[in-house]
Amino acid sequence: MSKKPDVERLLDFQRFLVAFSHVERVTHRKHRDDSWVYENDTEHSYNLAMTAWFLAEYFPELDKSLVIKYALVHDLVEVHAGDTYVYADPEEIASKADRETKALKQLENDWPDFADLTRTIHEYEQKASPEANFIYALDKIMPIMMIYIHDGYTWSQEDINLGRLDEAKRSKVSLSPEILPYYEKLYEILLNSPHLIPTK
Repeated sequence: MSKKPDVERLLDFQRFLVAFSHVERVTHRKHRDDSWVYENDTEHSYNLAMTAWFLAEYFPELDKSLVIKYALVHDLVEVHAGDTYVYADPEEIASKADRETKALKQLENDWPDFADLTRTIHEYEQKASPEANFIYALDKIMPIMMIYIHDGYTWSQEDINLGRLDEAKRSKVSLSPEILPYYEKLYEILLNSPHLIPTK
């Protein structure tokens, strides 16, 4: 085993985590003073990890610790690649894979002393396990739940309708048989909530 990290290296890691918190997403949430703020990657990843931990209790066939690790790392490449909005322009979407591949190489260069981190990102990106697909699918419904509990604000700001949302989400969520029923129920709720998101 290599030498333990010293306090300077721990400080480096805190700077890295702070940089991750600076990556803003398109999803809004209400701040405590009732103003609207963008959710950031740290908030999103923490919420995803906690939700995954909660759900994993009910799917004992899944490796719970792996599920939580995948949730924590699933967006870390965005510290270098930025967040790519699902409805971004086609050019930005087309460059996503290349930007994220370069970002992962940068993380490997920056954190050779945390090989488990980048190894876990590689495993997650391959989507070759039920745990990876579980997190991938859960990640796709987290914004739906967040926007729903915030009265559809982001959908109204971004002019999103239910058909467009379903087109972007359904096939991705379908990778996880554990998460798909939750998506179906959310879709049904939204069908009955045209005041939050128009059907067309």
